[in-house]
Amino acid sequence: MRLSLTQEKILLLALCAPLFAGAHLFNGWLFQQFELTAHISWIYLPAFLRVAYVLVFGPAWGFATIFLGSLLLGGGFDENLLQSLTNAVASALGPVLALGLFRLLKERALQLSRLSDLVQMCLLYAMLNALVHHAAWTYQQPEQLMVVSQLPIMVIGDLAGALIGAGLFTLLMRRLGLYQVVSRLSQDTEEQT
Repeated sequence: MRLSLTQEKILLLALCAPLFAGAHLFNGWLFQQFELTAHISWIYLPAFLRVAYVLVFGPAWGFATIFLGSLLLGGGFDENLLQSLTNAVASALGPVLALGLFRLLKERALQLSRLSDLVQMCLLYAMLNALVHHAAWTYQQPEQLMVVSQLPIMVIGDLAGALIGAGLFTLLMRRLGLYQVVSRLSQDTEEQT
């Protein structure tokens, strides 16, 4: 029995939201010496998951997956509910805005098989994610704004993580022959949007 596209996405959301939270914790452990704060690192590998979730699941489901994964992390940062919700929205909004801006600038859909599209998406994501987070922190958590250099550090960390993740993901897809599965899911999502 084949699952419907909606059932597939609910299952993927249930699996991938905790994966994002776990990847964030793993990144903090692995690159602890490269962290500026608990929210900013010179290398942030889960940045790629944000981009991948939006590209593969689509903007709405990708947003939901990242949002729920980020909420799972909220309690670990000693934040109140409003702060956790604000950070979760900022985390999920960056890649959605980047995909929208990519489509607007290119006047076409992003193609997963084009490395140049992925690199451009990662760059847009890194810039927009840092701006969205800093705007949210200015409004809700001004104590997160410590030094002027943290904005470019966040851009660099997100870009590094997204590009490293994209390279590993592409290699893994080719080695395991998963490109057709991811491509089908992405195309199904594109047809619905």
